[in-house]
Amino acid sequence: MSLLNYRMRIYKVLFFLIPVFLLSCGTKVPNGILDHQQMTGLLVDLHIVDGSLFEVAQDPDSLFKYGVNKYQYVFKQHKTDSTQFKKSFKYYTNKPDQLFEIYEEVTKVIKAKSDSAIKIRTKIDSLERIKQNKINERLAKRAADSIARRNKAKADSVAKKKAGSINKTNTKAAKPVKAKIL
Repeated sequence: MSLLNYRMRIYKVLFFLIPVFLLSCGTKVPNGILDHQQMTGLLVDLHIVDGSLFEVAQDPDSLFKYGVNKYQYVFKQHKTDSTQFKKSFKYYTNKPDQLFEIYEEVTKVIKAKSDSAIKIRTKIDSLERIKQNKINERLAKRAADSIARRNKAKADSVAKKKAGSINKTNTKAAKPVKAKIL
């Protein structure tokens, strides 16, 4: 009889544990917890704010001065608050597989934004180089024109001097020479 009692006890335990196990493995998020997509979007924006604060001088109150308003704006934009975020983050840290999936998406989104920002920066830089090249070409053309005008003016003045000296020599030759009579 002891073997039968042992089996019956195992069946009873399994009968109660299997439904508990199946119900606990559900993917439904409890109330007050941000769902997968909301958490991903919020984390993306929070990490972008973190990155922007990285370049701020690290004074003792710099986070308060520069960061609080940015974080509040992000929470307002996502229609949540820091308390709900902390509660949601704690929930997802207890479910590492889901948190890993969320952070994979966060990484993809931030990488895509970073790549597009790099492309935009590259286009802006190339446009600025083109603009600077045009400015340099105009300046070079002005300098060349200025040098050409200066050289032309110099050549004209040399030509005038030569023409003036030729006229002086011609006028001397054309004057009759008076002979002195003794």
